[in-house]
Amino acid sequence: MVRIGCLVLVMMAGMLVAPVLLRAQGNADLLQSYVSSYIRQAGLPGAVIGISYPDGGMRLASGGLAKAAPKQPMRDDHLFYIGSLTKMMTSVVILQLAAEGWLDLSDPVAKWLPPDVGPRIANGHSATIRDLLRNASGIPDYLDGDFFFELVGSDPQHGWRNAELLPLIMDRDPHFRAGTRYANSNSNYILLGVILEHVEQDDIEQIFAKRIFEPLAMRDTSFGIFPRPARLARGYDDGNGDGQLEDVSEFDVGDRLADGGVVSTAADMLRFARGLFADGKLLGPNALKRMTEDTLLAGDGSYGYGLMTGESDWGSVWGYDGVYFGYSAEFSWFPDQKTAIVFLSNGRALNDVPRATQQLLPGLFGAPQQ
Repeated sequence: MVRIGCLVLVMMAGMLVAPVLLRAQGNADLLQSYVSSYIRQAGLPGAVIGISYPDGGMRLASGGLAKAAPKQPMRDDHLFYIGSLTKMMTSVVILQLAAEGWLDLSDPVAKWLPPDVGPRIANGHSATIRDLLRNASGIPDYLDGDFFFELVGSDPQHGWRNAELLPLIMDRDPHFRAGTRYANSNSNYILLGVILEHVEQDDIEQIFAKRIFEPLAMRDTSFGIFPRPARLARGYDDGNGDGQLEDVSEFDVGDRLADGGVVSTAADMLRFARGLFADGKLLGPNALKRMTEDTLLAGDGSYGYGLMTGESDWGSVWGYDGVYFGYSAEFSWFPDQKTAIVFLSNGRALNDVPRATQQLLPGLFGAPQQ
């Protein structure tokens, strides 16, 4: 996550968005106006934004369309793919398994793979589970090139499983020596998915439901399924490169994968934020500290276990951005303020605009810290 600076105060209809806007119920229309204004600037079909406050209360606002034809307005309770925000959840399950003694973060990757697979994974005997969590394994990304997307095009509703993607990761040269630096590779989280399914002897859907969704009462959260749920906001992307947005919701580009297959609502993602960072319902303090402090330099921030950590003009911020075919997401937790912001959209920004979260901070927290 890039450093969030104090760029400009948000203006709506000539009004400065004051800190009271994002809390006072009487000003709910201003948050609604902000969402509508932002999606117009960004060229997004629609979006929902959610804010969780220190006392656990939350605010939601939505704008735009959940479906273009026939037109269906976006609602606060629409479902979205959250993309790489799934990686935070995968990291939580791995840390839970480590705390329970089922695995050790220092275990080499090959220890948990089939005997005929481990030696064929780049750095398989030197990269550890910790390296996978920190994107520091040197293992190439299975999404490099077009091969996976060609598979998707030939079988759009296949229902890919983590173990099925091992052939796309095998027999490739490492990018660097394991543990020496950060480099984003979705293969790391596919391998973590293979490991957690092997340890638990269950499918990832049931594992996440038991360990995350049910304990936090995330009743609207699951992995992707066919037929698509009626409340899923249709996802729009330029699928064939002609410059036009089209409905791509029927393509399975990872419905059951540990790097991006979760479907959720803004409200449920706020519950996840509080359950993980504020209420201690998912991880103990030592595991949470490791998740957020065992980091590697990654651009303008640092990468921990499935999330980025950085500094804003209002203090520390932890979170991640996610992209799935036809969807995008922002997730930010401000530990000093015990506040979370979630932004979910059924498209990707077509125009060069700041992140939605970035523009909200002056209205949420007031003047930057000196």
